[in-house]
Amino acid sequence: MIQRPKGIRPLALSAIWLVVGLGALGAAQASEPYALGISDKLNIKVVQWKAAESDFAEWTALGGEYVIGADGNVNFPVVGPTEGAGKTSAELATALGSALQQTLGLVTAPTVTVEVAEYGPIYVSGDVGSPGEYTFAPNLTVIKALALAGGERRGSEAVARPEREMLTTTGALDVLEDDYSRLMIRRARLDAELAGQDRITVPADLEGATGISGIVDAETAILNAQKRQVEFQSRSLADQVELLKKQIEGFQQKRANTEKQLVTARDQLDKITALSDDGLALASRVSSLQTNVADLEARLLDSQTASLQAQQDIAAVEREQSRLSEQRIADLTLERQTVDGQIGASQLKIVTQKGLVQEAALHTGAEVPGETAATYRYAIIRNGEEIAADLNTPVAAGDVVVARLMLVGDK
Repeated sequence: MIQRPKGIRPLALSAIWLVVGLGALGAAQASEPYALGISDKLNIKVVQWKAAESDFAEWTALGGEYVIGADGNVNFPVVGPTEGAGKTSAELATALGSALQQTLGLVTAPTVTVEVAEYGPIYVSGDVGSPGEYTFAPNLTVIKALALAGGERRGSEAVARPEREMLTTTGALDVLEDDYSRLMIRRARLDAELAGQDRITVPADLEGATGISGIVDAETAILNAQKRQVEFQSRSLADQVELLKKQIEGFQQKRANTEKQLVTARDQLDKITALSDDGLALASRVSSLQTNVADLEARLLDSQTASLQAQQDIAAVEREQSRLSEQRIADLTLERQTVDGQIGASQLKIVTQKGLVQEAALHTGAEVPGETAATYRYAIIRNGEEIAADLNTPVAAGDVVVARLMLVGDK
């Protein structure tokens, strides 16, 4: 039988378990691709691969920080206003790449990357601890927004529910645990890249957890994109090596033909020189043959030089292949070390927050007055329209989250 602290009525205990369940449900929502919103600040880069130089050229004149305006558009150079609100980062990147290809008449579209540098804010108002503006984060819900704003307001004029502290602490814990899950999956993706694997191995402590599949899908998309980029670079360099090898074969064939011609020319020169010494051939004929021999020798030397240069170019390409591989490993290793540090900090925060949740549970046993018990009603104001909400309703950038304390009899 479950033991409850003395002085807690059954109704109060049920409310505690309900609040804990609501907090856990918020963490269980499946992750979906983030749709860009008004006021989001974006970092946009444009890169084009130059096969002849085996290098990526960044179009710095177009790259930089952009903001989605009130009309939902991104004013991008050359392309002009482009709809951004409502699209994912990948969709906007594809649209900009296609627009640049069409506008500039390019054979292939340049690679455009769009990253959210800063999300548009949300606003929390009403009966909360600290009303105001707060930074938006993906998968934000009403309960998480309330946690950012210090939870529902405490005060003598607000007939508080005893489980209010649970709402605040469990909401904050949900945020921390969601961040921890994302960091763990990101580290698993980095491990897969370092090992050359095609699949992400989900950590044992997250296996089967609700909502993890969406995070894994997002990191898998990054893994596949990185793999395609590496394969593209490798193929381009391998094609250069094959072209140089064919050039060397051509030079070798040319050299063989020139050597045959040179043998014949030298034989003729020897014979004509002997005849000239006996007065049976003209000196001009000797001079002409000497010139021909010198020309063939020069051509033979040119073929040898060109062949050596091609071999040196092959060695340079192979060194570039090795350098790119080593640089990629170094970048992944550094990123993994950074994620390890973030995971460690996240674990410490979760341990601390769990302690706060346990402490809140011990202090939510006050009796709830039957006729004066307060409830909260939530709403989201979006684009001037008020939408009824509950604790698990998703919040978008630019939303105003309103928490209203409702006494019995209030409408």
